[in-house]
Amino acid sequence: MRAPRLASLLLATSLLPSLAAAATLRGMVSLSDGVVRLADLFDDAGPNAERVLGPAPPPGGRITVPARQLAAIARQYGVAWQPLSADDEVVLERPARSLARTEIIDALRGALIEAGAGADCAVALNNFVTPAVATDTNIHPMVEQIDFDAATSHFTATIGLATAGQAPQHVRVSGHAWPMVDVPVAAARITPGAPIHASDLRIQRMRADQLHGDVVRDPAEADGMMLHHTVLGGQPLLRSDLIRPPLVARGAPVRMTLDQPGISLTLQGQALQDGGMGAVVRVLNPSSSAVLDAEVTGPQTVRVTPGSLPETGPQPPGMMAAGAAP
Repeated sequence: MRAPRLASLLLATSLLPSLAAAATLRGMVSLSDGVVRLADLFDDAGPNAERVLGPAPPPGGRITVPARQLAAIARQYGVAWQPLSADDEVVLERPARSLARTEIIDALRGALIEAGAGADCAVALNNFVTPAVATDTNIHPMVEQIDFDAATSHFTATIGLATAGQAPQHVRVSGHAWPMVDVPVAAARITPGAPIHASDLRIQRMRADQLHGDVVRDPAEADGMMLHHTVLGGQPLLRSDLIRPPLVARGAPVRMTLDQPGISLTLQGQALQDGGMGAVVRVLNPSSSAVLDAEVTGPQTVRVTPGSLPETGPQPPGMMAAGAAP
């Protein structure tokens, strides 16, 4: 009995090296290169482990190697492996990421400046879908061709996405390279009727396409002026919305002058309307309750318009209209 048992032991011992050298399938594999190697399919693939079998799937893609193909590869390269069933397979996938818009814009900026856009232009892409690129490679976007229309700020460009060991991928992009301008904007809410001071404004850099209408470009234009409408903080001011503060305020006392042939009078009156320099406003003469048209000639100063016919206004208490000056 000893001889058969010894023979069995020797047989088992002789099989140990071959069993230790047997390869195993890797199953699901995340590739870290642009090619597929023998070691990507089998653990313990042997001396040919680094042999390149073919290209990897595109970034974000995957390929499945079935049992029959795996067996053929194992025989060809001397890998100690045999399929256990027809369901044996290896799935190879290539991790990917979306190329950031900023990477494309950074590549475009230099080309746009050379094409005539401003050095600090704001670049905006139209309907750009970022392509998938492999996470394991450094991408170097390069502008291969660009057309820029300075009149409309529109551009189109072809960009090559160069990767080591692969032909560059080409993408077509379009968009605008808007010039930037410095404009005064409201530092905080500015309401109508309040004189504008330097502290009410701050300089903000804005895209030219975001300025609508004839906006104020110099803070000095708005200094001391007032607005027709409320302007919120951060908004530019329209020139058409600016008005000069009235030199004559409604309800305030004014000095009236009446110049007619052979007579010149200076009277104290009351403005019934606001008015700036040169405006014609209605003025009440309290002593006669007459309402006259008068031209604003300065702060709280008006000149009765020649030929203005007095109208009878409300009679102040205790006043008599008869015999009073107009």
